[in-house]
Amino acid sequence: MKMLNIKYLTIFLFLISIIPNAHSETTVATMDTYWSLTGEITNEYPYSVFITIPEEIEYIEKDLKSSKNFMELTNGESDDDDEEESTDPVTFDITPKSELNGQEGFWIPPYTTANIKMYSTRVDVLTTNEDDDEEDDDEVVRTMEISGPAAYPKTKLIDLSEIIPASKKDKIELDNFKLYVKGSIVKKDTDVLSILMPAPIVLKDYSTCDKFISKYSVNTWVDSYSDWVTDHNELSSYGSTMLDNTLVPVFDLGPGFYKTFDVPALVYTTSSNQELSFSYKMYWYAEEEDTKDIWML
Repeated sequence: MKMLNIKYLTIFLFLISIIPNAHSETTVATMDTYWSLTGEITNEYPYSVFITIPEEIEYIEKDLKSSKNFMELTNGESDDDDEEESTDPVTFDITPKSELNGQEGFWIPPYTTANIKMYSTRVDVLTTNEDDDEEDDDEVVRTMEISGPAAYPKTKLIDLSEIIPASKKDKIELDNFKLYVKGSIVKKDTDVLSILMPAPIVLKDYSTCDKFISKYSVNTWVDSYSDWVTDHNELSSYGSTMLDNTLVPVFDLGPGFYKTFDVPALVYTTSSNQELSFSYKMYWYAEEEDTKDIWML
């Protein structure tokens, strides 16, 4: 009998060891996004060049600033790296298309500019995600805390030099690129949704951004994700902002010395199950760099 108990205990311990750690997860919203990218590629060689057409686009996922005053959301992708890559299928719109050595693409004659367009869609499921190990076993809330808004502190970068590596050659020029993004956010398994959402897809080194507001919509845009986070943190810790900071040095590096990485953002609170639509357009132009851009979080 004793040997039988040891046998069952061994089996029980083995089963525990192979069961993954449980997570408490709540889907607070879903976000559907469509984007299109248009622009010009100029061939300055004295002969025709063949440019291949991609089947997928590879983003760089960029982390943005956050704090303990926000409930951070995830879309299920890995959070191991600060800058990681993710992909989406992409449709390329150009006429005429051709094939060279079995690869689909298009020809650009010498000293000619080709207009290109590509587009894609994606769906992000935004969830809270907490380890059960960090919670009480009975998941009972025993304190009355101030709960901040939810934030999704990530955005996806489209880097023209990476998706069009031919542009790294001296005589292949890019110019007049426009990224148009439209989408919607829908509240899910929560009574009220309060969220800070950065522009989900961004053209790296964009020059300007136009944010659109539909005729019957409330303006939910803010110009700077980072500034909004900073202002919220200051309001959340009002006492500490009263400290004397006159001994903190101020460095005036002059305008244009560096460019802090930042994006526009959506900020709103709703109890409605109706979708919130958004759209914006970003512009990129070929310009000679007279300063060194330093991208910072």
